[in-house]
Amino acid sequence: MWMLRCDSAATGTASWELVAPSSEHTLIARAAATLSPVSLSDSAHPVGLLLFGGHDDVSYLSNVWLFDARTAAWTMLLRHSAQAAVASVRPDARGGHSAITHNSSSEVVIFGGLAVDNFLNDVHSLSVRTRQWTRH
Repeated sequence: MWMLRCDSAATGTASWELVAPSSEHTLIARAAATLSPVSLSDSAHPVGLLLFGGHDDVSYLSNVWLFDARTAAWTMLLRHSAQAAVASVRPDARGGHSAITHNSSSEVVIFGGLAVDNFLNDVHSLSVRTRQWTRH
């Protein structure tokens, strides 16, 4: 994974750094996922990245991963389920969706995307602290 490090606000210098994850977890390659900056503590400053969805060469994904930039470790927050989320607030597996960070970086909101051959028009939010989805 590549990260852009802003070395100094005063000089405006920045450099790219290849970061090797320090965790035992290895993510599968995927396309069309979203990566959103999130806060991992009471601080409003994001120090983590939340990865949601996308697709591999077999299926669309609905798993949620958290990358802690302080430790360079990935943690799976929520597992993928191949079953449709019909009676659940959990969003269906998807790729090509949009995502933004909300509420001082403690919540990620996703919209739409593509699942199998369906275009989606739904809105869900995930609280990073409680790991609970809400459908809007």
